[in-house]
Amino acid sequence: MSDATEIAADETGFGRVGRWIGLILGPALALGLQLVPPPAGLSIEAWRVVSLAALMVTWWVTEAIPISATALLPLGALPLIGALSMKDAAAPYADPIVFLFIGGFILAACVERWRLHERIALSIASVAGGRPVALVAGFMIASMLLSMWISNTATTLMLVPIAIGAARAMTGGGKADLALGGALTLGVAHAATIGGVGTPVGTPTNLIAISFFERAGEPIAFIDWMMRALPIMLVMMPVAWLLLCWPLFGKGHARFEAIGNVVKDALKALGPITRPETRIGIVFALVALAWMTRTELVKLPGLASLTDTGVAIIGALSLFLLPSGRGGGEKLIDWKTAERIPWGIAILFGGGLALAAAMEATGLAAWIGDWIGGLDGLSTFGLIALLVVTTILVSELASNVATLTSMLPVVAAVATATETPLQQLAFPVAIAASFAFMLPVATAPNAIAYSSGMLSLKRMLTVGFGLNVAAVVLILSLAT
Repeated sequence: MSDATEIAADETGFGRVGRWIGLILGPALALGLQLVPPPAGLSIEAWRVVSLAALMVTWWVTEAIPISATALLPLGALPLIGALSMKDAAAPYADPIVFLFIGGFILAACVERWRLHERIALSIASVAGGRPVALVAGFMIASMLLSMWISNTATTLMLVPIAIGAARAMTGGGKADLALGGALTLGVAHAATIGGVGTPVGTPTNLIAISFFERAGEPIAFIDWMMRALPIMLVMMPVAWLLLCWPLFGKGHARFEAIGNVVKDALKALGPITRPETRIGIVFALVALAWMTRTELVKLPGLASLTDTGVAIIGALSLFLLPSGRGGGEKLIDWKTAERIPWGIAILFGGGLALAAAMEATGLAAWIGDWIGGLDGLSTFGLIALLVVTTILVSELASNVATLTSMLPVVAAVATATETPLQQLAFPVAIAASFAFMLPVATAPNAIAYSSGMLSLKRMLTVGFGLNVAAVVLILSLAT
């Protein structure tokens, strides 16, 4: 699946030409803004932050340089333009949410090291047997459950090759059935995206939103996020399944058994469950349980200061202490495995938070909020609808992380100006940032599914448009 990995990495943003355009356009916008006097009521420092934001957003959207590298700009620029001191600019890069991310992804890396995620996914898919619509449902459920806890991209990369094998078994001779293959590969990708919103650690955008809530004095507990996100996730899943399986309903085939055997053979190849799998499964289950029950755990003696970040770090550290059970002093995880987690996302978090801090410190956030809040005739519901639709459309072209990181400072400013609770505006926007289903460039799972050769762009656009509409309706109905 290396080809798909490369495509997933390359087919984001606007391609090579777009990156070059962004590389030039970003600084040009930043410098051009400084040739214009700042608007009334805005300080020189705030106007300089606008230029920095324009540069960062342009580079984030076009991925002119790696988005994590762009996130380092506040460290170099904010002290120079008089917006923040170096100490204040650097502080957001050590926000507790960064360490929640690190701990969670070390746990996920350990699960992947011992292939426990693969066993779980195949076990669920094997229950469906070879019936096409049931098989699609099985793969989607497996993808959804895994992506609630590990990377959406990793989940998709793991399941798509198995899905392609199942589609080929439909016809035999190594040629895949495209109707089933498209439903399976796109189903895995979309289910991973949908499942990612279900828990705070499911996708980086969730953690970015949570960090904003905490800094604004509106913290949200792990279980509270799940209670609000799960209804959206659970309704979106059958909608996605129906749209994907529409060409398959009423379609029978004689090779049901052969299709089911592809999944069973892959599960059999894993062999019996191993000691490392059992042990990491126990650790992961305990950490997940602690996350979901933390609001009750803090009532116990000695645990009053327990946080979700603390749970993640304790769980991650335990992996370096617990033996794998295979002898030779081997532990469940080593640093070589742990260092492969996406550390750049931690920097990205910090960059977004530092930019937001500068917007607040210079008064830019309040100025933007007052301007948007002053729009006549726009109700709170209308404002949320506008933000949600805008976020989904932007996410189709830019990465969801870059989109949300750019949007949240504006959302926070609007919340302040309109005296609306931050979560009421930001939670729907955070969910919307993940729900980009139409284009291959929208998300890495989309790119991986499209690179499989199992579906046409027309089918991806058709299904994706339906899901985008459903996402707007569900978010406005269930998240506001």
